[in-house]
Amino acid sequence: MRLDDLARRLNLTLEGPPAAVAIEVTSVASLASATASDLAFVLEPRHLAAAARSNAGALIVGQKMPAPARTPAFPLLRADEPALAAAQAIALLRPAWRPAPGIHPTASIHPSAVVGPGASIGAFVAIGEHCRLGRDAVLHPHVVLYPHVTAGDGFLAHAHAVVREGTVIGDGVTLQPGVVLGGDGFGFARRGDGSHAKIPQVGTVAIGDGAEIQANSCIDRASLDVTRIGPGTIIDNLVQVAHNCEVGADVILCSQVGLAGHTVIEDQAILAGQVGVAGHCTVGRGAVITAQSGTHGDIPPGVMISGSPGFGHAEWLRATSAFSRLPDMQRELRRLRAEIEQISARLSSQSAPDQS
Repeated sequence: MRLDDLARRLNLTLEGPPAAVAIEVTSVASLASATASDLAFVLEPRHLAAAARSNAGALIVGQKMPAPARTPAFPLLRADEPALAAAQAIALLRPAWRPAPGIHPTASIHPSAVVGPGASIGAFVAIGEHCRLGRDAVLHPHVVLYPHVTAGDGFLAHAHAVVREGTVIGDGVTLQPGVVLGGDGFGFARRGDGSHAKIPQVGTVAIGDGAEIQANSCIDRASLDVTRIGPGTIIDNLVQVAHNCEVGADVILCSQVGLAGHTVIEDQAILAGQVGVAGHCTVGRGAVITAQSGTHGDIPPGVMISGSPGFGHAEWLRATSAFSRLPDMQRELRRLRAEIEQISARLSSQSAPDQS
């Protein structure tokens, strides 16, 4: 694609010699691996030195980013949001592979199911009774849809994804390999003899438009009502969302996050890797919980929480900076205590009455 065409499509400003408009790029690559036919990008000033050594044909940069010190100068595509522009350029120049429309002869589709036009149904896919798929669905091999699943337009399910009965999926949702939607929630009642009776999990799961759930993550069905994942939410690998959770819009749940039952995560919150959230609590809008933190109560909107149990991030930084000094502080405390005891003993002997 010519740089002027790329700039027009992505609403970027092309900066460079007049001949730059006709330069063609065929792909997007890293600064280290890019060739003259590649587009690369610089998101932070600390990468300018690497950019100056790059063989890329052109660069995407921010509006205020200095030009890399190279002769001849790079043609630059300046963007208000360079990371977003880079993502859009990748989508244009390196589009994701999509299988051709059609239904593989080994797929099993119940006669009552409705599959929209343009669908690609792979080998050994199973689609249960009364399922409904919108336009342009892609189901890769071994995907299983239980009965009464509904999915909107552009549904993409990779190999071995499983969607249990009654799950409702919006438009443009992506399931990476091994995702399970609507598995039974973890509900058991203890009998008098200490054994456990399973509580039937008869609710369902609803996934909002544009959500992406990555490999081997599980969204459990509600006990009675609905477990919800909001539109635009991104769920990383190996995440567990328990029964009756309510996850808002544009939330990020990083790898190995665990949400106990009836947790509410409000819009645009970010939970970093291995965060654990106790059940029946709310994480406020835009809150950030840093990696490996554990929470056991409500988190106000917009705050950053660290530690286990979690508390304010700034306070956590001060506390963790003191951890490495604890042995020295302990030795100093012992020394001061010994000095105080010596001084106290000396003062006591001086104030004692003369018994002679």
